[in-house]
Amino acid sequence: MKKVLSIIAVAAVATLMFTSCGKKCVCTYYEDNVKQYAYSDADVKAIYEKSYCENLSVAPYQGLSQVVDGKEVTIEVKCK
Repeated sequence: MKKVLSIIAVAAVATLMFTSCGKKCVCTYYEDNVKQYAYSDADVKAIYEKSYCENLSVAPYQGLSQVVDGKEVTIEVKCK
């Protein structure tokens, strides 16, 4: 009985670790509200925390486009 309980406890801890630590923080880059690309950071996956990931987001600001040289656009990065 003791052996069965310890196996169940190990399985529960492993399940918890896989569901909470295995998530990726995905950030999406927008220019003029049009999605350009998305990326994720392996370092963020190792220490995933929803609030930390969301803090990587960047509020909209005016800047130069990465897609079209010399064009000024509204840039925004949303992370989830």
